[in-house]
Order: sequence, then C-alpha cells, then structure tokens
Amino acid sequence: MRRALVFVVIGTIQVGLFAGLASAGTSDFTDDFDSFDAVRWTKGSHDLGRSYLDPNNVSVSNGNLAVKLPASSLNGGEMSSNTLYGHGSYSARMKLPNAPSSITGFFLYQPPDYNSEIDIEIYNDSSRKIIFSTYAGGRQTHSQTLTLPFDPTDGYHDYRFDYAPGSVKFYADGRLMKKWTTGLPRTSMKLYVNAWYPRWLEGTMPTTDQFVLVDRIQATQQ
Repeated sequence: MRRALVFVVIGTIQVGLFAGLASAGTSDFTDDFDSFDAVRWTKGSHDLGRSYLDPNNVSVSNGNLAVKLPASSLNGGEMSSNTLYGHGSYSARMKLPNAPSSITGFFLYQPPDYNSEIDIEIYNDSSRKIIFSTYAGGRQTHSQTLTLPFDPTDGYHDYRFDYAPGSVKFYADGRLMKKWTTGLPRTSMKLYVNAWYPRWLEGTMPTTDQFVLVDRIQATQQ
C-alpha cells in the first residue's frame, strides 16, 4: 500500500511538472500598442516620489503607448501588467522625453517595497544616465548608475533584462551593460512601465507636455 501511494505521489508530481512546462510559454506576449489592452494592463493611480501617477496620463495613439508628463506639473503615469511573471526576458522599445529631473522606469515588482524588484530607471534627459537595481528579502541588493552609449531622447532604443534562476542581465540596444548573480528576488512579479519625478532629483516642472513613447513591450518566459 505504501509503495502504491509513493507511485501515485510521484505520478502526480510528474503531471504537475509537465503541465508547468507545457504552460511555460502561455504568458509570452508582444504588445505593439495598436490599442490599449485592458486584459493585459492596468493604469496606475497612486502617489510616487513627487508625483501623482494619474491614469489619464496613460494612453495609446499612433501605435505607441504614451505616458504623459504634463506641463507645469510634477505628475506622471504608470501601467502595470495584470499577470505575474517570473524568469524570462523582458524588453521595451522606447523614446524618452527631455524632461529633466524625471525618470522612466521599466521593471518587475511585487509588494511589499524592497521585497521583490528588478529595475531599469532612465533619466529623461540627455545625460545618458541609467540605473540598474535589484531588491530582495526586504533590502536593496544591488544598484549601479551607468552611462548609455546613446542619447535616450534621440529616437527609439531597446532596453531589456534577462531574469534567470541564477542571474539577471541588463541590456541597452543589445549591448550587455550589467550582470548580477546574487541578491535576486524569488517570487513572481508584475511588469511595469512608468514616468515620474523622484524626490532625489530637483523637481523641475516641464514648460510643455512631455511624453515617454513606448513602441513595443515584449515578454518571453523561461
């Protein structure tokens, strides 16, 4: 009887593993933003840094997701996935605005803060500064500011991170910028893109409406 039970348990585990492998690619997607997919995405509505992330500042037009940084304001916008994601490759093709003291984020995150996050943050100006960060276990485990090989406000560029069980790699236009093999989160997270004004920058309001334009977001599960 005990041996039969063992076989049943092993068979159940194997079925579960095969089912997991079979469904591993079901969350893969490429969104070219011909329209706003409310099944896939939710517009944010909360405070962050100096900003209120207003859902009215997130829209789709002319084949782009547009995240507005309104004139004479420090408000921004945010969009997050409705699905949790794990190990895989995540990329966004974006053109950033010239809105000094604001940043654009493309990242995986799951609350509470500091518990699970893999983060790309790009300065919305011509300084070419980009920040790569990871958070796990209630603390920031890595953070480094580097210089992009291009001006992010001058045309569309590709930003990507590959999240594997033992590493995370960050890329800009296909060029490897950073790799870490420790301090990685171990939970599934939602995928975000946002534009906002952090308190650690000056908080200069733009004189005209500025927009982060996202041509494409792609996710491929591992």
